[in-house]
Amino acid sequence: MSGRSNVPLAVVTGAASGIGKATVERFVDEGYSTAVLDRSQEGLDRLKQSKIGPGIHAFPCDLADVGTLTPLAGRIVEELGAPRVLVNNAGVCLYADITETTDEMWEVSLNTNLVGASALIRGFVPGMKRLEGAAIVNVASRNALSSSPRAATYDAAKAALLALTRTLAVELGGDGIRVNAVLPGFIDTPIHGDLLKDRVFIENYLKLIPLNRIGRPEDIANIIFFLASDRAAFVTGQGIVADGGQMSGQNYVKVFGERDSFRVRQEPET
Repeated sequence: MSGRSNVPLAVVTGAASGIGKATVERFVDEGYSTAVLDRSQEGLDRLKQSKIGPGIHAFPCDLADVGTLTPLAGRIVEELGAPRVLVNNAGVCLYADITETTDEMWEVSLNTNLVGASALIRGFVPGMKRLEGAAIVNVASRNALSSSPRAATYDAAKAALLALTRTLAVELGGDGIRVNAVLPGFIDTPIHGDLLKDRVFIENYLKLIPLNRIGRPEDIANIIFFLASDRAAFVTGQGIVADGGQMSGQNYVKVFGERDSFRVRQEPET
């Protein structure tokens, strides 16, 4: 429970849209108070004006500005109490060939996807240690396990976030804090921009997904809530892949069409 009331507090970063917004909605629906962090003041304002507005407290911030985050965590604890749940969802993907990837791109990606999450954890964990059932959920990516070209900064940062998840699960387990991660595949969120409008791309991409659909933000929010809840009380240090089965393997018939070589053949005996 939060230190200010009997209502549990969840802190969610990257909360103004996509997976973050769906996660906030899920926690509010489940009776949580939420502290929502995002760099978009406009997005936070829309969230405050929505039907879940009364259940949220908005804190504009840029996770790339890591020096401000631990003090921000202290401010949230002072105003609202320690969170029972921290969801590190904010992320950024900067596409570029490795020869065109600048030091600045590496800095922005690592700070937003990894170091910022660590700074918030550092600020919140002392208070979370005093709560029963505290949990941290990091939103990594399927790309932490299976990479894409031109996404070196993103893939490396998300892989490191998954490693951090395992490390902290071991480190904080004795304090009763569980730490898990969810690894989304292709989800209908603003981070994918114009790709979602490209019908040819979507038609071909669906051939790679056994469940034959793009993921929804709610798909990931449901997993996040499960990992944060008492129903996952004996789960820590895990990364749940939610990609519609894409990493399980490819259906070559869907990708390439029917081929005689894909069929079972019985050769005559000689």
